[in-house]
Amino acid sequence: MKVYPCGIKVTTVLNNIEVIITGVIIRFNAVAYEVSYFHNGERKQVWMNEKEFTTDSKKKTIGFIK
Repeated sequence: MKVYPCGIKVTTVLNNIEVIITGVIIRFNAVAYEVSYFHNGERKQVWMNEKEFTTDSKKKTIGFIK
């Protein structure tokens, strides 16, 4: 499976805010990304799907290779 790796910067579609992917979770066929950002001096974390952000980065293959 290919996913965006942790540590890359992405931009939210809704508010055009630059955030960093800090986690990836896969449940069945769905992928969710934990993104982190600072707002008013506080660190915030939100879960997003791929449709909620944009990036120029490439996805990378994860998992075990046989």
